[in-house]
Amino acid sequence: MRGHSSRSNGPAPRRSGPPGGGTRPDDARRSRRLVAGLLLGAAGAVDVLAGVSAVQADPYVVADDGFRHLDVTGWGWFQLATGVELLVAALVATIDRRAAALAAIGAGAFAVLLTVALFAYQPVERATSALLAAVAVWLLAGHLRATPRRRPAAPGGRGIN
Repeated sequence: MRGHSSRSNGPAPRRSGPPGGGTRPDDARRSRRLVAGLLLGAAGAVDVLAGVSAVQADPYVVADDGFRHLDVTGWGWFQLATGVELLVAALVATIDRRAAALAAIGAGAFAVLLTVALFAYQPVERATSALLAAVAVWLLAGHLRATPRRRPAAPGGRGIN
């Protein structure tokens, strides 16, 4: 069509965010928290599923003189509880509080330690869960480094410097 152009004649649209593009530090911290929560939730789901399967069926292993029944019900319940703990930690990790991030880091570190104890029994599930939890702990530790500590106000109303 003649006389119509695809370019507008008005001013250029305003861009949100800092000059020069990029994201604000608050957005980067928020996305770190959310990704860490997602990873902790995925690790918790893996642990819950592996724990349920360990509680429902006890495996048999081959020994020198035949088959042996291996009772892992206790480990299964322990793994199931750890998975639920990680799912709760995933929700807590999304809260913008230093104590919440520390609690989520503690839960993720505990899950990694559990992986060391149970690795020989379920290597694929344990490696998957440990990798997800370790990356989440790394992201949350970076979030803590980027978050300034809030100092309590003095009784006179002035902050402590």
